[in-house]
Amino acid sequence: MKKNLRIDINKAMSICFRNGLKVEPVVTGKSFVIHVNDNGNVIEYNKKISSNQVATAVTKTYKHFALKILKQQEYA
Repeated sequence: MKKNLRIDINKAMSICFRNGLKVEPVVTGKSFVIHVNDNGNVIEYNKKISSNQVATAVTKTYKHFALKILKQQEYA
């Protein structure tokens, strides 16, 4: 599978939801951090982002994990 494969955000979110993965922004003071809930195992990314970067960060995170899931299923 190509690393730069483009995937639609709706398809990426669907793949993630079906595999128990949820991405959400969490407010920390005046900025945000991204939390990834993988079937109850919460991963917090330390990079602080502004409010106008949240949508892009969430989109990129969903796409990254969807491609990772597809790659795992391809080699399973």
